[in-house]
Amino acid sequence: MKPTVSVIIPTYNRDALLKRAIESVLNQSFDDFEVLVIDGARSESTRELVRSLGDGRIRYIPQKGRGIANARNLGVLKARGEFIAFLDDDDRWREDKLERQLELFRELPESYGLIYTAFTYYYLEKNRVLGIKHPKASGNVYKYLLKDNITGTSTIIVKRDCFKKAGLFRESFVTCEDWDMWLRMSRICLFGAIGEPLVDYSVHPGQFSFAKYLEGRYRMIKEHGDIRHDTRVLSYHLLQIGLLKVLSGNKTGAEDILTAFRLNPTMRGNFSDILGSLFDVRTKIYILKFLRRL
Repeated sequence: MKPTVSVIIPTYNRDALLKRAIESVLNQSFDDFEVLVIDGARSESTRELVRSLGDGRIRYIPQKGRGIANARNLGVLKARGEFIAFLDDDDRWREDKLERQLELFRELPESYGLIYTAFTYYYLEKNRVLGIKHPKASGNVYKYLLKDNITGTSTIIVKRDCFKKAGLFRESFVTCEDWDMWLRMSRICLFGAIGEPLVDYSVHPGQFSFAKYLEGRYRMIKEHGDIRHDTRVLSYHLLQIGLLKVLSGNKTGAEDILTAFRLNPTMRGNFSDILGSLFDVRTKIYILKFLRRL
């Protein structure tokens, strides 16, 4: 009998955190699921960890170390559930996450294909919450995703059939592959949102590569014409990229900022978004990482 939900957990040599992530799934109040552990390191210790948990709903799937997008795609292709949920190996769920999301799916029209939730930024080393990322929009969220990744992948549950229309994660993206996926997904279905944080997103050293993040941001601009050809949207991206560069000590950020203002001198259509991003908890996390405080 096929499960209702397939939970995809990519992992790479993080057994202690992986165990915490899996246990947060096994502790769910809704229990009709399978867990697909996609192991990019093909580690015997990870295989043994899965075996030791003694739960037949967990499937161990070795991967050839081809990155996070490939791991998620492998999980999607092997999933048997009507719905697919994603969980990174260093994150964890609150115990009623799946139940709350499936309840909302039952209430929403068929045109809704994805539900995401608020989440906490959880600082592992200090065992404390740094802030909460609240949903920015629901329904038709395409215009919001053109400017920002409003979702967190570990919060998402999506109808499996949506991948047949939107395609899989693009493995050519070094980072921002999730943002690219949800932007494409938002063109074919509506998004539901739950305002309560049901996921702890872990923050820890060695997690963030600014150079790779920038590469992903520039790739988003290149791949999406609705970003590249809309001066308001493009100026917002370049201003945000430029400010992040400057804060990190990269002087070339000034060029991106100047280009942003040449495209949109008054920042028309962007002002409220810029203010929001300045006070967003995610920006706070980036700055703290640049300053090596996290």
